[in-house]
Amino acid sequence: MAPKKTEKKAHHEKKGKKPAQKREPKKKPEPEIEVERVMLQGNLMDEDGLPKKVLEEFENVTEELKVKDKEKKELFERIVKHFEDSIVEPGEAVGIITAQSLGEPGTQLTLRTKHYAGSAEVSVGSGIQRVEEIVDGRSKAKYPTMTIHIADHAMRKDFDKVDLFARTLIDVRVGDVIKVREDLNTGKVTIELDKDAIHSRNVNAEELIDKIEKQMKKEARKRDKYTLDFVFKNEALLKIRRALNKLRNLRIQGIRGIEKIIVVKEENEYVIKTRGTNLKTIIKLEEVDGSRTMTNDIKEISKVLGIEAGRISIVNELHKVLQENGISVDIRHIMLLADLMTWDGDIRGIVRTGITRGKSSPFARAAFEETVKHLLDASFKGEVENLEGVVENIIVGQPIKVGTGRVNLVMKK
Repeated sequence: MAPKKTEKKAHHEKKGKKPAQKREPKKKPEPEIEVERVMLQGNLMDEDGLPKKVLEEFENVTEELKVKDKEKKELFERIVKHFEDSIVEPGEAVGIITAQSLGEPGTQLTLRTKHYAGSAEVSVGSGIQRVEEIVDGRSKAKYPTMTIHIADHAMRKDFDKVDLFARTLIDVRVGDVIKVREDLNTGKVTIELDKDAIHSRNVNAEELIDKIEKQMKKEARKRDKYTLDFVFKNEALLKIRRALNKLRNLRIQGIRGIEKIIVVKEENEYVIKTRGTNLKTIIKLEEVDGSRTMTNDIKEISKVLGIEAGRISIVNELHKVLQENGISVDIRHIMLLADLMTWDGDIRGIVRTGITRGKSSPFARAAFEETVKHLLDASFKGEVENLEGVVENIIVGQPIKVGTGRVNLVMKK
């Protein structure tokens, strides 16, 4: 027998009404997300097929020069044609062309060093040695230097204020401003403050004396304002020497790594050039304009500001070195090299421990350096050579997959 229906349900059926259902709370409409056009064929493209930056510059220039519609259309067509002509053909051997375009002018570079304002204290490598530093991805530059811009508009115009601030940046150790005389037979040590060094580095003499006494853990006998005597009784000579070495290395003021400074005028304002770098600390100072302050240490830039900033600095530094030597190279070659060095999130040099080491092809690794070692390692590990790259196919005498080699043609009889 069928189960009996409840009275309430039967009542609904009699009237032809459906049983009431529990209402669900209305969901709030989700906010619409604006979708921006992302990457298309390696460029941020607009509807007209040009990069967004080029279109913005075109609009700004035509508006500034008040170009008429007919002339504007003709100019735009010329720009599009020029852009299309500059696009690389499919299958073009861009890597080989880049290597030749940068390698050949590199033979014309010199070994000279550039000095700022005739001062040998702040120098920058400007020839082949600088190119080697960048391309090899070395952890430290031979001539590390910074260009520090001042944030305050009034201060950057005043040489005296900028110079006074610049002196406070120099990494000053106690050993830079004192002269030590030791008489180990009597256990007497005389420390004489160097007046000229104290004045040139803007050091407070009283604070310096307090730090010396604190480090030596003794109260000095003062002959005069600039001479201190310390007497050690029944102290081991080794202990005295260690105390003096620690004293010499004690920092008084300044920022670690900044050895020398020079103030120069650039584009109607005073900037500070340094020997030595410490970007992480410098950009935190209130007086410094961190958005314009630069260092030539590419590794430091990538650590402080990220790998994309490191990539841009590789492009800028290489381009600057070539320009200083009167060599004109298409910027796209340098950008391709920078992309290759930074694509995996770290700066890797074009050396056997860098880019070459990461290649999957045993033949490609063996073609650069340490040929026998790479071939033996690949044999022991049982690696397979798929002959997909340029170098591998050249080694075995096959057509390379570049240019016309990208196309397979079959002729029918």
